Amino acid sequence: MNISKLSLLLFILLLSCVNANDKNEKNDFLRTEDKKENVEIVKFNTLIKGTGSPTIIFESGLGTPLNNWDQIQSRISDNYKTISYDRKGIGQSPATDDPRTIENLANDLDILISQNNIDGPIILVGHSLGGHIVRKYQQSFPSKVAGLFLIDPTNEYVYEEVFKQMSPESADSMKTAWDNSYKKQPIGVYNEWKEVYNIDKIMRKNPLPTSIPITILVSYQENNFNTKKNIQIRKKLSSDWKRDKPNVKILNTTNSGHYIHLGEPEWVITELETYLKNLK
Repeated sequence: MNISKLSLLLFILLLSCVNANDKNEKNDFLRTEDKKENVEIVKFNTLIKGTGSPTIIFESGLGTPLNNWDQIQSRISDNYKTISYDRKGIGQSPATDDPRTIENLANDLDILISQNNIDGPIILVGHSLGGHIVRKYQQSFPSKVAGLFLIDPTNEYVYEEVFKQMSPESADSMKTAWDNSYKKQPIGVYNEWKEVYNIDKIMRKNPLPTSIPITILVSYQENNFNTKKNIQIRKKLSSDWKRDKPNVKILNTTNSGHYIHLGEPEWVITELETYLKNLK
């Protein structure tokens, strides 16, 4: 290729990047760009709304796209800068060959934060598996996180304790049924599911911190998994989370299931706003 053709090609590429940036500035719905992770360019499907400090980042549960935060994010963004995103292989974010280990998930969150030039205080809001992710991120980057707000987060001992109450045959049957169900989901969802038991084991070595305020909303509404016996197990585990940690506040509900932020959005918004106003 001669010099004139090469120059023309570079000019066209530069022009296309400028146009893309102009479109992003006009729209809340953004795709973070041009951040390399080894040789991979990471492009998370990302929604940024509002202004103000601290920045609130929403981390979804297993296999759940960012739009499950729509109602919460819209209200909280009235007073704060808010970010939700699709993890790799979820929603509209591209898939990855990297296993969805807790280390990789937390590292992806750090890439998202770096891509969006967030250098002020951050509050991480995590649902279900997202609770593990934000906890691991805080443990890996404690200086970046001012607080955690967890919505029915997965407890690192819950599956082990539930399986202990069952016969080995029944426990194996439950695990197989769950695995078969997730195999029917998109590959990005299944890849997250494959790591859940390993993630639990790792998080047992990473207790809740005592240095930042933490609010946890827990659902004790009965369902196929939340039987009366399993609810008692979860209550005990929640109590263990709070033991000797005055910085941890735990609230519970029976009016909504695992997706509390969808079943009781007004309650979640009220508690999150109260949490944010009480930050020092």
